[in-house]
Amino acid sequence: MLTTLRLFAVLTALVLSPSLAHAGWVLQWKTAASTGKDKQLPSQNATQSIAANQVRMDQPEVITITDYDKDRFVMMNPTKQFFWSGTTDEFVREMTRSRNAAMREKVGALTGKKAKDKAEAAAAAADAKPKPIDVSKLPPVSITPSGVQEKIAGYDTQKYDVRVNGDLFEEIWIAPLDMSADINPDRFNAQLLKNSAAMQGKSADSYNALYRDAEYRRLTDKAMILKTVTHHVAGTFERTATSVEKRDVPASTFTVPDSYRKVRLSDLLDPPPAAPAAESPPSSAIKKN
Repeated sequence: MLTTLRLFAVLTALVLSPSLAHAGWVLQWKTAASTGKDKQLPSQNATQSIAANQVRMDQPEVITITDYDKDRFVMMNPTKQFFWSGTTDEFVREMTRSRNAAMREKVGALTGKKAKDKAEAAAAAADAKPKPIDVSKLPPVSITPSGVQEKIAGYDTQKYDVRVNGDLFEEIWIAPLDMSADINPDRFNAQLLKNSAAMQGKSADSYNALYRDAEYRRLTDKAMILKTVTHHVAGTFERTATSVEKRDVPASTFTVPDSYRKVRLSDLLDPPPAAPAAESPPSSAIKKN
């Protein structure tokens, strides 16, 4: 879960610009999360820069840049000074390949199989194509105004409740803040759909249904969500804007420093710590979904 939260909004692109700066926006965010047992996780701050159809998100462990014109990502590890760049499709394939390989290794370790089995590793690496989304099987979405109004980061917002299959999935606070001149909503949505198609887990269908919902698109095309509370099986995730400032954004914001070294996506971030062998459950404890 922590990896998912830290990568919230992780889609990026390498861009070189002949100009010194672009008119745009800089937003400050605060994120908070809790587990299903109501354990509060440490909050994090993030800075988002938007200009010329590019978005950069600075988080403590990762920096991401998205170029919506070129449909490309950059992901940077500021501690290691590593970076990865590629197209949206390449990003999705690499994330799918890494996730599948990690899952097979974990299952192999729990069932006593050899984690280093070359045949299994090759199969995991080859299985990198996300499964196609069957739109007809996605759960229904309903979005209704709650009647609650709140001033967030200096802007008046209207709260909406998002229900998926009848259950509350998200609460969103929307401000009439039009950034469509700085980030193309059609290209933003197209890239969002590509990435949501690669999601897995119990919330994947909810996200895929929401991002394909016509009302959600209508509400957000020329408006800005300044607060989101997401409810899912693992707990809650909350993101709130603390500052929204319209200002020039230097073109260098969307470039990778010369000191950074390009690596494979799988080498960019540290893997999660392995559980001690004594704590590994027997094969009978593995649940099949």
